[in-house]
This record gives sequence, structure tokens and C-alpha cells, in this order.
Amino acid sequence: MKISDEAFEILGFAEEERMSLYKCTTSICNMGEMKFKQRPREEQAEADGTAECEKVAFLLGVNAKDLMTAFLKPKVKVGTEFVTKGQNLSQVTYAVSALAKSLYNRMFGWLVARVNKTLDTKVKRQFFIGVLDIAGFEIF
Repeated sequence: MKISDEAFEILGFAEEERMSLYKCTTSICNMGEMKFKQRPREEQAEADGTAECEKVAFLLGVNAKDLMTAFLKPKVKVGTEFVTKGQNLSQVTYAVSALAKSLYNRMFGWLVARVNKTLDTKVKRQFFIGVLDIAGFEIF
């Protein structure tokens, strides 16, 4: 982390930006540790402990109970009304994974844009280095 912090400092990242990146990254990692279980004889999942959810909520700056409710019983629009819908274990797991992937995607996109903005010289360039990675190209 020390090396990352030094690199962010060299690139001119403010302390608030660095802390936000660390909090977001940590919250994504903690989402992978959230545990849920299927209620017996029901199609409803429930939390198997709340410690990880509380950590994630704290890091993201949201209410832990609201976050857990959003995963377990999200509000769905039916016609013109909103109703709460109980989720089963696979749906809850999918929702947590989707949120983690979305957060990572947005964070990484912001990070790339921020680094590009910092490194932009505003001078017309004649040369550049590009990297092309074709997945599976080496398999014939």
C-alpha cells in the first residue's frame, strides 16, 4: 500500500481521492466475504451474520440495515406501485456480485481517466505506445 500511496502522491491525487479509492477497494473485497443462507422451507434468503455488511456499509457511507434490505428484499416497481420482493440465495449472491463488479468498473474507469488527465501533456504527439491483448490468441 505504501508504494501505491507514493504513486498516487506523485500523480497529484488528493488525500481524499486516495482514501476514497482505498475505501472503495476494501468495500469490494469485503462484499466477497458477505454470507447469506436460505431460510428453511422458504424461498427467502437471510444474512448469515452482519459484520461484513456493516463494514461494507461503513466504507461506502451508507446505512447497514438499508444495504442489507436492498440485497434481501429490494423494492420492485409493479405497474405504478413499488413492492418489496424477497430474494432467494442465488438472487442475493448475484446482487452482491453485481454491485461489487459495478463499483469496481466505475472506480477503475475513474482511476484511468484521472491518471490520463494528470499525464496529458497537451502537446501534439507523433508517437505513442499501445498495448493490444487478444484473449485466447495463443490457443490454436
